[in-house]
Amino acid sequence: MAESRVRGVARRAVHAEITAVAECLFREQGFDATTVDHIAERAGISQRTFFRYAGTKEDLVLGEFDRQGERMVDVLRSRPAAENPWTSLRHAFEVVVADRGRAKLMYSIIESSPVLRAAYLDRMDLIQRRLVDVLLERAAGTGSRVVTRALVGSAFAALNAATETCDPDCNKPDTFAADLDHVLAQLEPASTRN
Repeated sequence: MAESRVRGVARRAVHAEITAVAECLFREQGFDATTVDHIAERAGISQRTFFRYAGTKEDLVLGEFDRQGERMVDVLRSRPAAENPWTSLRHAFEVVVADRGRAKLMYSIIESSPVLRAAYLDRMDLIQRRLVDVLLERAAGTGSRVVTRALVGSAFAALNAATETCDPDCNKPDTFAADLDHVLAQLEPASTRN
């Protein structure tokens, strides 16, 4: 048991090192121009070791969004069943608010590559569908899939708008959470208000 924990820690450490090297190269030469060979060489590992620990270069960027999505689903699932869905979604978005600095870097890498952007949008669609399923489970058969899908899509549109317009690198405090709350308040459907 202790040995498998040690292996898990070592595996995460190697993955983190490969990720850090890859992110540096993505910033220096762009995602599309960076190859697995470049990353492996800079990290001092073989291509085989890269694939064993990292999967693909896309996974190095998009894997964090997959983990964020899992955490969002978990947060949404933990919210009180009687809470209005819009409020519950805002609580689920706290995962993104908490990870803001790293997410901004990942978004900039994603925006630099049309292929990566398409893969990101596919993954975000999957996360939205999972959140819809959680909300429908909470509604115990009384919710409409199409309305719930539109609700989740609207909330994600607000999240994306706040993400694109809030600049954490400017000389004022990061207002991402406040901007997100403001946009969500403006778009909140009347049917979800208590």
